[in-house]
Amino acid sequence: MKVRDLSKRIVFLPLALVFIACISYAYAGEAVHSDIQEFINIDRSVVSYEDRQYSVTIKDVNVLVSDGTTIFLWGIEKISQNATVFNLKARNKLEKQIGDAPILCTIKSRDAQDDKVVHAQCINQNEEDLSLYLLQKGFVSADRTAIHGTIFEKPYLEAEQRAQNELNGVWASSEGDFSSSADVQSQNFMLGAFFLMAVFILALVVLGFFVVRGFKGVVDVQNRSLDLAMKERTLRDKEKLVMASMIKSELLENKTKIEAYLVIYEEMLQDFSGTGQAPRFQKTGEIVQKQPALSRSVFDGNTYKLDLFGSNLSSQVIHYYARIKSEPDYIEIAPDTPVAEVKKTIEAAVVNAKKLYDISDALLQGFIDNALARAAD
Repeated sequence: MKVRDLSKRIVFLPLALVFIACISYAYAGEAVHSDIQEFINIDRSVVSYEDRQYSVTIKDVNVLVSDGTTIFLWGIEKISQNATVFNLKARNKLEKQIGDAPILCTIKSRDAQDDKVVHAQCINQNEEDLSLYLLQKGFVSADRTAIHGTIFEKPYLEAEQRAQNELNGVWASSEGDFSSSADVQSQNFMLGAFFLMAVFILALVVLGFFVVRGFKGVVDVQNRSLDLAMKERTLRDKEKLVMASMIKSELLENKTKIEAYLVIYEEMLQDFSGTGQAPRFQKTGEIVQKQPALSRSVFDGNTYKLDLFGSNLSSQVIHYYARIKSEPDYIEIAPDTPVAEVKKTIEAAVVNAKKLYDISDALLQGFIDNALARAAD
């Protein structure tokens, strides 16, 4: 009897161990799958931004409103709360830049207390970044906290510095629009007195120079100055052509990359043409590159030379490279993602790539129109 009981225990003990192991394995697998799916969902939320189109009214130099939504332009800060005339001029310039057409905004963040208050980076119908435009005109300053560590940090800070160098907007004078009338009169008086004294001293110096050295020395100095100015101009023109050639080569390289990108994703769109076959992403999933990976090393290494191209062409170059990402964003598509959603994502990527291709063509034409490149190149 004892032998039989012992045999039964020996038989049931391994079966119980196997049953417990199966249950543990199933529970662990479900937990791992849940953790992986949660990581994927988190990753998607980090890399995605919300693009929306608005018909806006300008409330302030950096604030727009549209159907109850308040839009703070991302990456910039208002310079003064009290300079009324200056802010009105800035608002008028911004109204002309936007016109009557709707604008496209990429929402960077929403207010925690009010979902109708957003911070967004917006472009007008001509694909021009409104924040960058206001910085170039000297109407606002860069928000260092917002742009820090982003690809827009360098272009935005350079635009602000350029506005200072060119004395645009608030940088037109040391006190801007904040000086009182009395202060302005006092400054004008001091400048006038300084100017008169400088003219008097200069007259004495010039008179002594003519007496001591004679007219021949003056003529020789002028001739040497003219020669030096001509040499500097020639050198500047050569530098401008070299810079234009480098930028043009990078533009052509980027066009080639965009063409390759379009070939891949237009072919991917053919999977949704209704041939009866299941799209490839439903078998193994897919990773969609939101924009082509383009080059910008020439631009990043020569931003201080862009003034060689003049204000108009250099502004076009800055706006073009502000849209380029050396490391593009990616979207991971699971096999069970709805077909319509996948198709919409790929179509958006293709449309944006075509826009960037057209902007590249327009910029190349700008170099040709400014005699910085030949049409046959």
